[in-house]
Amino acid sequence: MAQIEHNSLRRKLFRHLGIVFSENVATKAMNFVIILLLSVHLGPGDYGKYSYIFVNVAFCAAFFDFGMENTAVRFSARDKNSTNVLFGLYALAKLTIVGVVTLALALFGEQIFTLLGKPEMVPYLPYFIVGFIGESLLFVNDTYLQAIQRFKLRAMINIGRFLLSLFFVGALYLVDDLKLEYALLLYYLPIAMSLFFLPKYASFLKSYFTARLRKEALAEVLHYEKWMLLVSIPTNTLGRIDFLMIALWVTYDQIGIYNVAFQLSAIVAFLPFVLSKVMLPSLSELTPSRVVSFTRGLAKPTLLISAGMFALIPLARPVINLILGASYQPAITILQFMLVSAIVAFALIPIEQALYSLGRPKYITVGKCVQIVFIVILISLTVPTLGLVWAAVSVAIARLLYGLLLLGMYMSFARTVPAESEAA
Repeated sequence: MAQIEHNSLRRKLFRHLGIVFSENVATKAMNFVIILLLSVHLGPGDYGKYSYIFVNVAFCAAFFDFGMENTAVRFSARDKNSTNVLFGLYALAKLTIVGVVTLALALFGEQIFTLLGKPEMVPYLPYFIVGFIGESLLFVNDTYLQAIQRFKLRAMINIGRFLLSLFFVGALYLVDDLKLEYALLLYYLPIAMSLFFLPKYASFLKSYFTARLRKEALAEVLHYEKWMLLVSIPTNTLGRIDFLMIALWVTYDQIGIYNVAFQLSAIVAFLPFVLSKVMLPSLSELTPSRVVSFTRGLAKPTLLISAGMFALIPLARPVINLILGASYQPAITILQFMLVSAIVAFALIPIEQALYSLGRPKYITVGKCVQIVFIVILISLTVPTLGLVWAAVSVAIARLLYGLLLLGMYMSFARTVPAESEAA
């Protein structure tokens, strides 16, 4: 019986994995063309300004989610009858946080940019606010479709977003009017798309206020979210801490060069995202012993794929030389080290998702806090004197150290999980 369930889970996992993988291949291909048009036409300077806004919008939208995405998916998978109630709680918390942050940006945005040494970015503050609101709402939409495992619909929506973005940027390029202020209009698209989810938001909120969660269930959700909050802060800080730190020292040209390397590395970096999106709702349905067993079975294929991905690293030079030209040549070595980081991240996904499913996010919190400390120290010691590439080198070193630490903690905990016969 256990073997039948194991095989069924594997088939469902790989079916969903195929959908999410295909979606990400399509969206990354379109994003590749968008980035190519923007970086070449705007040049490193204006593309650097676009990157500064883009990265900070994405960072704030993820940071102020506070790990609620993960909590909503995990508990929806465990109690499908409470999905709407759980998402009512999520939507209420999300809208409150977005409202507070938006008000703070409207009142103090100019002072914040000035404090960061970027007063020239103040005129772009409205785009930043609009982008933050839109991306935050998309978190709720995307998370709900993930929780109910509607991966096909989710793929169609995300592909549609990138198609519209590509059409808009391509049209501006063809009429030779691709300016920075026009490119930033893309931030209105997420808000426009979220309007279609308004009835769903109303349904979530109605369910929460009418049905509510049992006191015990709410206590369990809040206990888990407490750890997810602690996990999300280092996780989202790690997402672009290198970019946020180098922005303190380098010019917009260098910011553009660094970010174009990051966007190109996303061709590989999206693989951990794909695997994690599919694994969490599936693993959350299993008992602890089956989570450990399933994760053990994924270890070998994950490591083999990771090893094969190293063959992509030498391709960084011809790709950048061919499509971006001489002005972006410094991005070559940066891209190569970013690919190393992405490969390590992919290899660690089964372990990370297993720990989430086993209710042990605190292990990931500890590991990522250690990783942040190493990145901050290494970048502070190297980038100001040795150059931009050392930001990518620092992240790769810290990611490897995090992997070794996380592996040790997982193996130690896995040994304490009783086998299926013992658990029964």
